[in-house]
Amino acid sequence: MTYLIIVLMVLIVTVVYHHVGYLALLKLVSRRDHKRIFPEGNTRKNNRFGILVCAFNEQEHIKEKLHNLGAMLYDTELYAIHVYLDGCTDNTYEEAMLAQSHLAQQNVVCHLHYNKQNQGKAHGINELITLTKSNYDVLLFTDVSALLSIDVLNKIDTDFKDPDIKVITGVYVLDEHATPEQQHYWQYQNNVKSMESSLGAVIGVPGAMFAIRSKYTDILDENTINDDFILSMKALKNGGKAVVNSDINIIERECDEQSHDYARRVRLGAGNWQQIKILFELFNPRLGWVSFNFISHKVLRGVMPILLALIYILLFSMAFFSNLLLVKLLCCVIVAVHSLFVIKSTFNIKAKIPIVDKVNYILNAYFLALWGIIKFERGDYKKHWERVHDREAEPNVSIKVIKRIIDIVGSVVGLTLLSPIMLLVAATIKVSSRGPVLFNQLRVGESNDNFVALFNVLKFRSMVVDAEVASGAVWASKDDPRITPIGRFIRKTRLDELPQLWNVLVGDMSLIGPRPERPVFYSKLEKDIPYFSQRTYGIKPGISGLAQVMNGYDESIDDARKKIGWDYAYMLSTSSPRSWFYMELTIFLKTLVVVFTGKGQ
Repeated sequence: MTYLIIVLMVLIVTVVYHHVGYLALLKLVSRRDHKRIFPEGNTRKNNRFGILVCAFNEQEHIKEKLHNLGAMLYDTELYAIHVYLDGCTDNTYEEAMLAQSHLAQQNVVCHLHYNKQNQGKAHGINELITLTKSNYDVLLFTDVSALLSIDVLNKIDTDFKDPDIKVITGVYVLDEHATPEQQHYWQYQNNVKSMESSLGAVIGVPGAMFAIRSKYTDILDENTINDDFILSMKALKNGGKAVVNSDINIIERECDEQSHDYARRVRLGAGNWQQIKILFELFNPRLGWVSFNFISHKVLRGVMPILLALIYILLFSMAFFSNLLLVKLLCCVIVAVHSLFVIKSTFNIKAKIPIVDKVNYILNAYFLALWGIIKFERGDYKKHWERVHDREAEPNVSIKVIKRIIDIVGSVVGLTLLSPIMLLVAATIKVSSRGPVLFNQLRVGESNDNFVALFNVLKFRSMVVDAEVASGAVWASKDDPRITPIGRFIRKTRLDELPQLWNVLVGDMSLIGPRPERPVFYSKLEKDIPYFSQRTYGIKPGISGLAQVMNGYDESIDDARKKIGWDYAYMLSTSSPRSWFYMELTIFLKTLVVVFTGKGQ
């Protein structure tokens, strides 16, 4: 127990340092009144700028963006705009061509690089870098959704008189429609970046606008998630400065809705994790503040979801196995904080709870980031970019996000607290019959218009080895002779399902949902039961579910036919947060009844 307490304290100190200590240290060493001093008598010619824009389905903003860039108070012979149109399926290209013709009348050069197939943002950036790197002194990267002040090139050009500066960005300003949580987040980020800037070591730049000396731009790996961060930090791998010009405002017009913000948090979590792997060279202490800030700011931010998950696991484990009052109290506070979030989201309660809301926003962001790390390690991000606002609207996104958070927390807590029972079941299976303890079987998971997921479900083995060698794939019957004595008990109490908590943690399943069916039965079930495959449309299968607690295990097609109504009833409940919450709670309570009364089958 002493060892666990030491580990817990180290983790907590690390979390506190990242969120409080690092900020306090920056305040201590940063120079807020610091002004860059440029060499006297500098007669350097003005820089030539290549302004690079990647666009994918941006018809609403592309024309305004190009007119904004064409209005720069800078010699039009010293800058040009390059737009990479990455397989757009709307009218972005047509709108860009109209803007291009107007810019030509103002002597502003605008090149449109059109690609018929969407190949990803990183691919588009690489194409633009390859085309422009040798022709310009500075490459300025900017998003279509951001507007820049018309003197931005002059200010960047002035800053680049300092030969040590390699990267420049500005102050990121959100649209007035941004949520208060997003506003507070970026106020914090701008504050941190301002202090880092005084040390010449800004860690990460907003993709909305940043400029890099062209000779320090590197080609990206095409699976890069956070292209802006990788580009800006790779420029510093051999030394140099990254700064914020506080006189440059970057106005972001396109603010995320809450559900879109959740999706972006998942992607940022994956990106932060990827950054640690790609930018390992920044751990070099010779880079000074760049290395120190990178570790304190981004490396700790990247691993923070894992650290918090470990803290949760240790706290709840210690609360379960020890009598430490403080630990039990902390666990109660954690449960209360998360419960308030679930209740507010479920019943759409708008009342603000200042401290609790901020804590929930931060914690939820980290748990969404943890899901991003898991998705990254599964290989989910080896695909082309997709704008959050262009995604086909999924129904009940808030329910899916809350459900995923509950699944992650529930599976982690369940695996921790139930590990003694699982070890006991495993040992009993091992000594009572020949064969492995665990049994895995291919099942059908979540489906939508584009794919049907397949995964291997984990269960404690309840049957004899090679149970289907003679019979082939068949349903288990009530008095099935293939079931072992211990198998009969763990099936009645549903203990055989406990290993599926791992399937829940990695995202194949949910704690509650329709039963995952075997592919071998699917064609017959779909033929005999209309719309059978729709039961997992947009929903992950679950360890428990309405059909499972009402009907038990399937023994025939008739059983499956009876259960389809329950599955559809569960799907319909997800149309409303209130009905979903009531349904989820009902299934949970009925599951406990099945487990403790042995009414399973």
